[in-house]
Amino acid sequence: MTYCLPVLPGKSRLVAQFPRNFAPMLHQITPRWWTHIKTRNMVLDGDMIILHQQERCLQQQQESWQTAYLMPTQADRLIIEFRKWFDKYCHGQLPWQEVGIVSPEILPINENRQLLLDRYQQHTRHCSSCRGALKAVQRWQKFLLAYFALTVAAVALIRDGMKLRLGLPSILTALLGLGLYSWLKLWLEPKFYFVDYVHPDRK
Repeated sequence: MTYCLPVLPGKSRLVAQFPRNFAPMLHQITPRWWTHIKTRNMVLDGDMIILHQQERCLQQQQESWQTAYLMPTQADRLIIEFRKWFDKYCHGQLPWQEVGIVSPEILPINENRQLLLDRYQQHTRHCSSCRGALKAVQRWQKFLLAYFALTVAAVALIRDGMKLRLGLPSILTALLGLGLYSWLKLWLEPKFYFVDYVHPDRK
């Protein structure tokens, strides 16, 4: 269930609830931030591109919703009734000018993509789960880099006779930690900031 609350021209606060009746144990052990970066943010990113483009087309065409949309099914009845109510009481637009807010020009997607899909500003900094996960990811990166540097320095100081027995396992764990650092830095951390969404690439 999704509610979109307009807060500024071109910006809405999304309130969503996802009831489920399957795999409750898996749902309980999966961190909330993981669900956000792997599923929910991707859905929102895909919708945002389309909705932004639709808004731009409607602004340019300046036509009525009755001719802009095709709504032939019974499932569209609620949207039609809402639009009629919106036309009757708001004349089809929110009264931003009455409170001193000027609607900005809607830019083409290519000019506005980084801003449009900015996950950090739109979600991460507001979500306690994702914000906490991002801080933990950044702390782990510092720890793993420090561990790698200290391990290499320590192995360099070990006597030659001990290097194979103590040094080799230590270097292997340091390299494993460096691999984990790379995964956190190059794959996981960017998911909290920006992920480009290209519809033809999604299958």
